[in-house]
Amino acid sequence: MTATTPPLSTSAAADCVASLAIILLSRGAGYASGDSELRELAQHLHATLATQGQPILCVQPAFVDRFQPALPEALDLCAAAQTIVILPVMVPDEPSLRRWLHKLIMRWRAGRTSLIDRADSDQHRQRLIFAAPLVQTPQLADVLAATVHDALAQPHTQDVPAVVRDDDWEHDPKGWSIVPEHQHHVLWCTGPRCAAKGAVQLWPHLARTVRENPGLKKKVMLLQTSCQYPCNHGPLMIVYPGGQWYGPMDSNNMAPVLTQHVLHDQVSEDLCIQGPLTLVRQSS
Repeated sequence: MTATTPPLSTSAAADCVASLAIILLSRGAGYASGDSELRELAQHLHATLATQGQPILCVQPAFVDRFQPALPEALDLCAAAQTIVILPVMVPDEPSLRRWLHKLIMRWRAGRTSLIDRADSDQHRQRLIFAAPLVQTPQLADVLAATVHDALAQPHTQDVPAVVRDDDWEHDPKGWSIVPEHQHHVLWCTGPRCAAKGAVQLWPHLARTVRENPGLKKKVMLLQTSCQYPCNHGPLMIVYPGGQWYGPMDSNNMAPVLTQHVLHDQVSEDLCIQGPLTLVRQSS
């Protein structure tokens, strides 16, 4: 997923060395519309800046966790710009996360510099600016107050009962009370550090591995999690009830490790960073 704002014209592309790129940085979400909403906001911001006469290369959406592109990918997509502003649009702000994101940007910058001739590195060095958290924006309260005013003033605004109307709101679907058939929970970490190491891009591959293998599909329930904390071993995969933690996972090892664990009751010792190295056989 590399959604950016509209492509540059020929003249704009020629000027991209002296251009500005903005990364809209959000927390990920478990629903697909989170991506489309952030892309729409990026397009609106791009249009607003263009109307104000601000030369801009692109406004690039990015996610800290649970979705892609991650921040390193977004930085790659904006690498042609001389100045990159990372604009956090997430609430609440977490100072520790922000500090780690600064380190992540520095690692990206160091890797980028190593690709440039050392003699020219200072000349080509970009400005990398991490803007203030959204909650610290002085105008935010004014924007929220205006939104409240609009909600009260709109002539067609409906109260919640009028929106719900005759929906059967007192009863949930019966399926929500049924426990799915499975013998293993497989927890896949999509916290910030694992996401930066490619965990979100690997998730569809893991899901496809389970979906296309009848044995795994019957026995495994996949779950995304937030940070599991041993981040240096990420991307992380934790399998229960055995309690084995595997990492770092990649597109080549995830299927063999999961198949060996679930279908053959064998632990991949070279990738097991925590938990017993023997398994109790599960009933079919």
